[in-house]
Amino acid sequence: MRTLTEALDQRVLLADGSTSALLQGHRLDLNRDLYGATDCLDVLNLTRPRLVRDAHVAYLEAGADVIRTQSAQASPLSLQRFGMADEAFYINYSAAQNACKAVDSVPGYGRRRFVLGIVNDEGWLASSTIVERAFAIQVEGLIAGGVDGIAIDLTKAPTRAAMVLRAARRVKQRLYSQVPIFLQRACTTPELCGPKNPLADAVICYYQELQAGTNALKTAIRVQQINLIDGGRSPAETRARDQQLRALAEDNLRPVTQWYQDLAVDEIEPASSVLYLEPTLGKVS
Repeated sequence: MRTLTEALDQRVLLADGSTSALLQGHRLDLNRDLYGATDCLDVLNLTRPRLVRDAHVAYLEAGADVIRTQSAQASPLSLQRFGMADEAFYINYSAAQNACKAVDSVPGYGRRRFVLGIVNDEGWLASSTIVERAFAIQVEGLIAGGVDGIAIDLTKAPTRAAMVLRAARRVKQRLYSQVPIFLQRACTTPELCGPKNPLADAVICYYQELQAGTNALKTAIRVQQINLIDGGRSPAETRARDQQLRALAEDNLRPVTQWYQDLAVDEIEPASSVLYLEPTLGKVS
């Protein structure tokens, strides 16, 4: 079975859109659903798992190749201001489980979709020991929950890459896990995507400019070496980006990454979206 690393090496994949945007559209009970934490939707992985799974399913039906876990704020250091630091492992584990169950519930007929565990560094003012321990708890929960990869987003604190990646790798080794650890960077210039940190298994060059036309996206693929596209704030936006990517692909599936094109490989593996969804669930054509 092809891995997420191989898929991102070869094709420009489509991520889901904002799960938070869909969750915020529901009427939520502040105390029962959010434990009083108005700014932390990640707790819904525990209290309203069906809502989270339904949001993931909506993006899968819209054509997403990669589902990102609802775990951006699920570090113990983020949760401690809500009095929920001790729940960090369980929230991350549940976030991974909810995403995996969503993928399993949408028939793919051979179509390979992936779950990417999201870990954000908010630049907390704490000792390296405390920060590494917090990351280790979050990564362990996501791996235990079944993710296909871990994406570490260092947008706010890029200088801490080595510290964060060390923590993630120690967990991976302790669990005897083969789950890849990705360093995720928002790619606006080619320099942001390289060189690869030796502690990371691979780099995700993430593209978020949803207003870009097809020509601008084509240029970004060629120049910025992107390999993962944001799906927007709604399934409708994800569906539109799916069609845009298909239009750029020679086989009407997903564009081939620039570096893989440069290898001049004779036979390129099919994209993760090579087959079709059940028509009743929203056909991707």
